[in-house]
Amino acid sequence: MKDGRSAFGGKKAAAPIRRQESLRSRSGFTLLEVLVAVSILGLGVAVTMQTFSGGLKNVRRIDLAHRAMGHAENVMNRLLSDEDLVGPIQLDGNLDDEFDYTATVDFWEPPRQGLSLEIAVPPVNLLLVEVRVRYKNDHRGKFYTARCLKLVPDPYAAPANRGGRQSEMERILRGGGR
Repeated sequence: MKDGRSAFGGKKAAAPIRRQESLRSRSGFTLLEVLVAVSILGLGVAVTMQTFSGGLKNVRRIDLAHRAMGHAENVMNRLLSDEDLVGPIQLDGNLDDEFDYTATVDFWEPPRQGLSLEIAVPPVNLLLVEVRVRYKNDHRGKFYTARCLKLVPDPYAAPANRGGRQSEMERILRGGGR
């Protein structure tokens, strides 16, 4: 039988040659590879969602700041255009469901440091107008502040500086009546 013959007298049939296929090419991805890929994908999605969420929070904060500054500007414009406002006053109130304000008007005094020249005092006063707008739902109590100076006539200035005319307010304050 050493000559390649079978026990029955015929030649032994050659064994078919099989190609050895690897398990990897037949079975696809392993469970470990799938878990690693899903973990990396999940991490990427989480980072993307967190960035998106942070961006939305920033957009909300910027919108609130913009609205607060708009409210402060509106209150400031009303105070600056009020011709009856000639002295110190403090106002406060609600602007809407989310904002309230405090407005303070007081006489402005220039800083004394650094002024070495004699300055003529004009017949006007400068009022410092400060408007603070607060977002009610902010636990940190953040304020948005607007400040401006308003030039108003001095009710106690001599009427000669205005061509001899006295305003109604000046007549009342000086006791001149009508």
